[in-house]
Amino acid sequence: MPRAPRDLLPQRLARAARRTTLALGCAVVFGALVKLDTCWVAPGMNTVEEIPPGSWLLLDRWRSGLRVGSDVVVETPHGELVSRVSALDEASVTILHPNPAATWGDSRLFGPLPLAQVRGTILAAFRPDADEGR
Repeated sequence: MPRAPRDLLPQRLARAARRTTLALGCAVVFGALVKLDTCWVAPGMNTVEEIPPGSWLLLDRWRSGLRVGSDVVVETPHGELVSRVSALDEASVTILHPNPAATWGDSRLFGPLPLAQVRGTILAAFRPDADEGR
């Protein structure tokens, strides 16, 4: 005797829920791999006081939140820097370090940078553990 359709309903719903959860999880992981990037702040980099050397940064490589005042990681003639956007147009970005005692150059030294040299906007900065050396 064949089973009634309602007898199989809980198993079908559970299977559909598992497949949907797996598909959504894969989509989230894929999206994160495509959009996000990470990097470490170089030792001795004192350009943004709120982001100390040794911090681990989570970056938005699509630069979707890029605006004046954004903290960014940029490729400069002096290497990769963490800095803050002070001016922005369609083709270039001007960076100025908020720390006046910064020992690294910014746009006052080398001028505006092409927008393509912005590696990403900083979404989160994870400071190094103060007790790490103990």
